[in-house]
Amino acid sequence: MKKLVVAVLLATVSTYAHAYISGIAIQTDKSSNMQVYVNGKLYNKTPEKFVRIKSKPGLFHVQVKVLNPYDKNWYVVRKDIKVEKGYEFYYKMVFAKGKKPSIQEVKRYPVYSRYFLNPMLYNKHPVT
Repeated sequence: MKKLVVAVLLATVSTYAHAYISGIAIQTDKSSNMQVYVNGKLYNKTPEKFVRIKSKPGLFHVQVKVLNPYDKNWYVVRKDIKVEKGYEFYYKMVFAKGKKPSIQEVKRYPVYSRYFLNPMLYNKHPVT
């Protein structure tokens, strides 16, 4: 009985340990729209210019269906994105005339949440 209680307690604690919030944000130009699929799931049914996805850390297979403003054709751009815990990664769709669009990482920002309380991410001066 004690082993069962310890196993259940360990399972509950381990599920909370992986609950760190991370995210992906993808932005496109004003003149184009996009639909974002992450691991095969559609995140926005109506095409938009900015999509933010909150998730757990890990490797994600991102597929973006985007309207190229130069030739007015829809393209599908795929990229594998590794997301670290406690950060939100910003990506931007890059368009070039006569070329297929691509996804480019712009910046990553720390995410504040009740699960991820690391003062080193938010303080500029080290804690002594």
